Amino acid sequence: MSLLSPDTLLLYVTPDRIQAVKTVGMGQRPVEVHQRNASIQIADNWQDLVRVAGELVRQTQTTRLHVVLSDKLARYACFPWQAGLRNADEDLAMAMLNFDDVYGANASADWHFGFSAGRPGQSRLSVAIPKTLFALLQNHVGQSGCKVASVQTAFTATLQTHRSALGPSGWLINLEEGRLTLGCWSHDAWSWIYSVHAEFDSPQELLARVHQEIMLASTSLKASQLLQIFVHAPAFEHLPFGTLDGVLFTPLKTPPGEPGAKYAFALLGART
Repeated sequence: MSLLSPDTLLLYVTPDRIQAVKTVGMGQRPVEVHQRNASIQIADNWQDLVRVAGELVRQTQTTRLHVVLSDKLARYACFPWQAGLRNADEDLAMAMLNFDDVYGANASADWHFGFSAGRPGQSRLSVAIPKTLFALLQNHVGQSGCKVASVQTAFTATLQTHRSALGPSGWLINLEEGRLTLGCWSHDAWSWIYSVHAEFDSPQELLARVHQEIMLASTSLKASQLLQIFVHAPAFEHLPFGTLDGVLFTPLKTPPGEPGAKYAFALLGART
């Protein structure tokens, strides 16, 4: 291992298992794929995550760690621009108030919040993960001798991986086993985000459910307007998508030969 090209471990964490891809070199070439069953829950202070992540770090002998958390472990919201908010602390306070309105008084006290980048006047994406989980990833996992370089959620990781293909306006579906997350942005400003438990046996079931949600969310959508939605659904990646009632569904795929973290994440997604 060279200091100029450190080995990296990418962990994908779901409530019932942890998957890992080890990459090497400046091009982050994937060389190992691992999967461990685990019970990732707050009730035992995430002890299975500590145990399994530590085992994988030692087994792969990596020095850098990127963590992707399942959308099942996250909460999303659109955070509208408010000119009266003067700094990041006030942004956070407002996001916590909005969170409490949805999940109950003082619920936000147990969550760590992050925001997407945005210019003045633009609404942003607000992402929350359990505060104790974030602290554990930063501290206990990092104490294993492996530096935690980033913590993302499945939706935001998919967004970042394919950002150049998505454009300044669009819709994105991220489908994990048992979880559907759907977001919409226009001119780089977020306008809608939705995440819910869902199971689908076919692409047709997925598309019908998404089409229903979009019709409910986008009341101004004209029937004659062709809407394109990008879909990250590894379980259905090999099956055909298409157009349903004016909505064009386009699957997102990572080229098999592409090196780096993008390919590593695609490997993880394909095994969910």
